[in-house]
Amino acid sequence: MIIPLEWLKEYVNVRKPNNDIADSLTALGLMQEKPIEKGVLEVEHRMDRSDWLSVLGCARDLAALEGLKLKKPEGLAPPSKGNGLVEIKVKAPDLVKRFNTRVFRNLEVKDSPKWLKERLEAYGLPSKNNIVDITNYVMVELGQPMHAQDLSKFSKQEIVLRKAKNGEKITTLLGEEVELDKTMLVLAEGNNLLAIGAIVGGATTGVDETTTDIILDAGNYNQSNIRKTSRKLGIRNETVLRTEKFLHPDSTQAAIERAAKLILDLAGGDYYENEDYYKNEIPYTEMGLRYSRVERIGGIEMHSDNIKEILLALEYEIIEENTAGLKLRVPYFRTDVLVEDDIVSDVLRINNYKNIPVEQIEEAPPKEITPEIYKYEEKIRDVLVGLGLHEHITNPLIKENGESTQVTLVNALNAEQSALREEIYETLKPVLEVYKKHKLKRAKIFEVGLTYHKTGNKYENLKEVRTLEVILDTERGVEESNTELKQILSAFLTNLGIANVRYEKSGSRAVIYKERLELGELRLDSFSLYTESLLKADKKQLRVRDRLLHKTSEDITIEVASDKQLGPVISKIKESSDKISEVYVVDSLTKDNKLAITIRIIFEDENEISREEIAKIKDSIRI
Repeated sequence: MIIPLEWLKEYVNVRKPNNDIADSLTALGLMQEKPIEKGVLEVEHRMDRSDWLSVLGCARDLAALEGLKLKKPEGLAPPSKGNGLVEIKVKAPDLVKRFNTRVFRNLEVKDSPKWLKERLEAYGLPSKNNIVDITNYVMVELGQPMHAQDLSKFSKQEIVLRKAKNGEKITTLLGEEVELDKTMLVLAEGNNLLAIGAIVGGATTGVDETTTDIILDAGNYNQSNIRKTSRKLGIRNETVLRTEKFLHPDSTQAAIERAAKLILDLAGGDYYENEDYYKNEIPYTEMGLRYSRVERIGGIEMHSDNIKEILLALEYEIIEENTAGLKLRVPYFRTDVLVEDDIVSDVLRINNYKNIPVEQIEEAPPKEITPEIYKYEEKIRDVLVGLGLHEHITNPLIKENGESTQVTLVNALNAEQSALREEIYETLKPVLEVYKKHKLKRAKIFEVGLTYHKTGNKYENLKEVRTLEVILDTERGVEESNTELKQILSAFLTNLGIANVRYEKSGSRAVIYKERLELGELRLDSFSLYTESLLKADKKQLRVRDRLLHKTSEDITIEVASDKQLGPVISKIKESSDKISEVYVVDSLTKDNKLAITIRIIFEDENEISREEIAKIKDSIRI
């Protein structure tokens, strides 16, 4: 939420430096995202608070925290001159909860006054004209989107709220033509589409300098349908940001009264009542609050008068009270308040969390419940960082490729992120371009994350695989990078204590096994390992040592054809003596279709192994 602080101060007379105001809002849960620039504060909130998508909603909590009076904007319009005579027909009652309308005639469309322009521009909305600006202003001020349309451009004085037809098209206010389907809500008149309900208006009935008569509407809709429609069409704007939240239908009444006052003040004209469709009235929520619950959750004993003062400042209504607690009516704009502890949270926030005492816990710490794989993956990260690699976390969303094994999203935010990755390689590889752009050489990067796979059309056919991906750049040449990659893989497995792995070549890749357990695969510039398989292989290494063994190592270099598989070679070396415990490749060099391999052999025995005995074992090896 972007908050122009001069706008905020209209509703709460807070006499603090701007940075202190930001600190107070952060204490409330509206966390400051970046430094204040030109008197504009940008905050983030992670609660499902639709009222915090309005300047007034933020001001209300700030006033309660600071113990100041909230000054609400004026919204009462003068008496109506009659009926606006625009018929409202709701043919999609499952998608429309309330549709509130007013008609204005003989008004003057012109530039907005300076104060209105400056506030909208500080928020980030460009000024259009006084009518359009008022609808945007009220949306940001109160959190309820609105829409004004030129009645002279209607072929019939009606608004029909219905579901679109498959293939039906509309050109939006931004000039973009979009195709609709039968799940989407539209506003229409005659044969013309006026708007995509709660998302964006159409271009045909927009308000301009020739407009004299308008219909103003504020609607409350099925938020699930809005969210799905928004994602299908790829439309994200200030309206959708609010209408996809749970807004109470009474928000439309407050907004349309506020807008009516501003229109008459800034554009003149005559004001007419029109239909307010509200078939199934939604009652306000009533809920109990126990004082004992506040003490139990907050760890402090608060006086009942203090609790009541806070709740009244937040516009809760006290219906009943007794020594044990209160019966409250929740304000309509607080659609996030669902259980008693939500109210407790409000009390503790406004009382300031800093006032909650810090005490040492006397009980024993809770049992360690972190899954073993999480701790093992931390170990993996530590090993790789120790080997000089950089960790990255990339977005698992990618563009759909049409493959049947790919997991696709039904309501993707955009077409470029409409599916889940099957390999981390495809999202991690582009990171190397960042290194290249900054002229950073010898890039070695890794990611520990999830890959996603589909083997059928049922939920149980969807699979997540915990995966490690390591990628090296090939700026120095593929062979040199591949040699270094193999050294990193060998050192990595050695650090984990996983020995005696074998490789089976499959095209340009080599599958890595520990006995019959598949660990992953090695490629020219990268390798993938399944972390859960690594954990299983690591556990297999565990043995109870009941004797002390002497250990020594010896390197040998052999020359083989460049296309020869090394797995059988290593297995044959290991099988040549029961005193050989480990065998692995430490270096390789290709020249003239020949591969020179340096292999490290680890010898173990109860007695110290002599050089002569090692030489004898080496001589017995036949490749």
